[in-house]
Amino acid sequence: MELASDKTLIPDPVSAPLRSFDADALTRALRIAGAALVVASASTFMLQHWAVGNDLMRYGMLVAQSLLLAAAAYFVGLTMREGRSARTFLALVLATIPISFTVLGGLVYSQFHSEPLTALPHYASWVAPDALSALLAVAGTLLLLVPLAVVSFVALARKEAKALSLAFCAANVLLLVPVRRPELAVLIAGVLVLGLLRLELTRFAASAHLATLEGKLARAMPFVPPAIMLGRAFHLYHVGPTFVGGVLLIAATALWQVLNRSPKAGLRDFGACASSLLGIAGWALCWYELKEQVPSDACSVLLFGLPTAALLFVGSLRAASCRAGLVNISTSIALLTALGASALDRGTAAAFCCIALGVAVAVWGAAVRARVRTVTGALVALWGIALQVWLAVHADNLLRWASLTALGILLIVGSAYVERNRARLARLWEPSARRVEEPSL
Repeated sequence: MELASDKTLIPDPVSAPLRSFDADALTRALRIAGAALVVASASTFMLQHWAVGNDLMRYGMLVAQSLLLAAAAYFVGLTMREGRSARTFLALVLATIPISFTVLGGLVYSQFHSEPLTALPHYASWVAPDALSALLAVAGTLLLLVPLAVVSFVALARKEAKALSLAFCAANVLLLVPVRRPELAVLIAGVLVLGLLRLELTRFAASAHLATLEGKLARAMPFVPPAIMLGRAFHLYHVGPTFVGGVLLIAATALWQVLNRSPKAGLRDFGACASSLLGIAGWALCWYELKEQVPSDACSVLLFGLPTAALLFVGSLRAASCRAGLVNISTSIALLTALGASALDRGTAAAFCCIALGVAVAVWGAAVRARVRTVTGALVALWGIALQVWLAVHADNLLRWASLTALGILLIVGSAYVERNRARLARLWEPSARRVEEPSL
């Protein structure tokens, strides 16, 4: 304390407290920064074309990077006894493997492509010297990287390591398929994404030990290859409406699968409508290119209307209070599509659709005691039968007789199945009916 001239006491200035050293924060920051640099380094292999050596040698350097990361994990884990850094290295091994398979896919495509080669930027072109070297590169990659992937998943998610390893390796192998047409790429990626999502929702999401950060990283890794497929097609190749529509269909189906886990009625209704609209928009873009390949306007109408009705009906299966409305809209669109097609072209296909859809709707309405649905379905079916009779008088077509016979036989066989499995069908229907009737909370 200091004594001032006016005898007042002046306190000493208080120095700012020193901040304590946080070793956990420092190590976490170091791991994040190091991981970002390693992933960025590996990613440049997909976009870089060096002047030294051939593409096969450069690919060998990329595989060697994964081996180096695995060796670093071994050194840190066993020598330094530091598990977090070791698991970080193993997670980076998993992150670099899809990059290796992407480059390897370019080498395989250069020798085994089944479609005309597209001019690519110089940095994205990977060419194997010959077919044998490409096959040897595939064999060497599988021999080296598959065991590394298994070991990495054992360290990150031991109890689900087998399933995750199989899903991850299968997804990466699909990167080697020598096709680059965006339409085929979105089909392969879509099937893969939906299969992985189904596995995630039914198995991995229910595992408590996969709820950690490491478990979430392990669960996310199998989704990297299909994301690369879509990004590769979008960045390097000319994509059309079919590709964009396929992406929307993937998004709609993924949303539809996720909705099954939501207990909230309002969220389920919103998601069901959103997934239906996404699916319809995606199919409309696909139909825009497909319609040029159908033989008639009636077939074009059927090609658009029937899948649209089916998408609405499938979306209604995830709805709660609005399910009945979606089902009615779907049924109306299907019947109107068949009638519209028959009005445009009085052909066998349109008449058969009227009969098949009309009978299906009428039988369904009778089963649930919905009089309007039964009557409308019966009227559409009668219109189709009348059209078939008119066509039988004016044109000879063996397919017309065969289609009616087959449909009749199927209906009788269906009635036998219902009689035999009446109790089981009742149990399947009752939970759905209760879900529709339950009021929203």
